[in-house]
Amino acid sequence: MALNREWHRAHRMPLQATREQRIKWHVAHAAACACRPVPNSIKADVEKLLKLHGKT
Repeated sequence: MALNREWHRAHRMPLQATREQRIKWHVAHAAACACRPVPNSIKADVEKLLKLHGKT
């Protein structure tokens, strides 16, 4: 999938984001853009939330 520039401009990752913030950002990113894979360090948590919300 191509980069969604508008989404990225409107949804910046917070500086020094907490794990919770990173997970939420990547869940939203996977739904809106998915221009790059989710980091392995939080992949299981992101996939779990995506399944709960019916996104996968």
